Amino acid sequence: MARRVPRSFTWDAQSQRDSARWKLQIESPVVDEFRRFVSGLELTPHVLENYTPERATDRMLPECVRLANQIRGELQSGSGVAWLRGFPVADFSLIQMKFFYLVLGAAVGRLMDNYGRLYDVRDYGGDHTTERIPVSQTHAATGFHTDSSARNTMPDVVALLCVQPAKKGGESLVVSGARVHEELRSTDPAALKTLYRDFIRDVVTPGAGKSCQALLDNRFPVFSQGLYSPRISFRYMRYWIEKGHARAELDLPSEQVDVLDRLDELLESPRLAVQFKLDAGEQLWVNNHVVAHNRTEFVDDPRSPRHFVRMWIET
Repeated sequence: MARRVPRSFTWDAQSQRDSARWKLQIESPVVDEFRRFVSGLELTPHVLENYTPERATDRMLPECVRLANQIRGELQSGSGVAWLRGFPVADFSLIQMKFFYLVLGAAVGRLMDNYGRLYDVRDYGGDHTTERIPVSQTHAATGFHTDSSARNTMPDVVALLCVQPAKKGGESLVVSGARVHEELRSTDPAALKTLYRDFIRDVVTPGAGKSCQALLDNRFPVFSQGLYSPRISFRYMRYWIEKGHARAELDLPSEQVDVLDRLDELLESPRLAVQFKLDAGEQLWVNNHVVAHNRTEFVDDPRSPRHFVRMWIET
């Protein structure tokens, strides 16, 4: 069994709501520096796809780099979650807002391109229960999960930029997988032991094999230590576990189903999960090893549908 996890990661809903540390503010020196930096740039989608972090040096964007370091510090040594607010949406174009977000991401770590550097999270009218598409491309609640169903693809950081909130619903939720780990350690160690065993996951992450053998090889535990991270790592989305076992024609034993039910009960507990709504220009950053995220089902305004932009980052 893994060693006890860092105390800062084991927050519950009340302690996280009461904490100001994870609620980061974009201060005016950052905005002023970025405004000067983009004033002479002709930004295009090509520029965003080819931007390199060498351009975000301490000399050129010291305030932005300082903010990125603050985000990374909160993700790695704080609660594992950062909610960034204060971007003056009215002062910048959409592509400039995306570029600011990208600059921070490139300063936090290496941008992954499995879905493209900037991946649009919006409802395209599909149904993940009948099509092999990510839940992020629908209007459905995602369920508590960490990103990537592929064993060998593991973003360390998942970031979300809100471009347009939903007309109704679409609230964000976060929960500490590390806290759930410790609660299971003290109340149900047998269940925790089961979660350290391998589960098949269906593969929807681009770049991962789709063959039957690739599916059978795509086994990994919900909790691990040392496989993806020197500390605790939590990888979970129940739907892809159930779908993976169904495609492999290997039913989950009833005792494993009971353990997953117990896990979901803890993840969804109002005592542990924090719910909040991002407004336009706000960003959510999570440590994908220790924090599970979720969103509620939403209803769009057809004239201005919900639109988020996601980044996957390796640190």
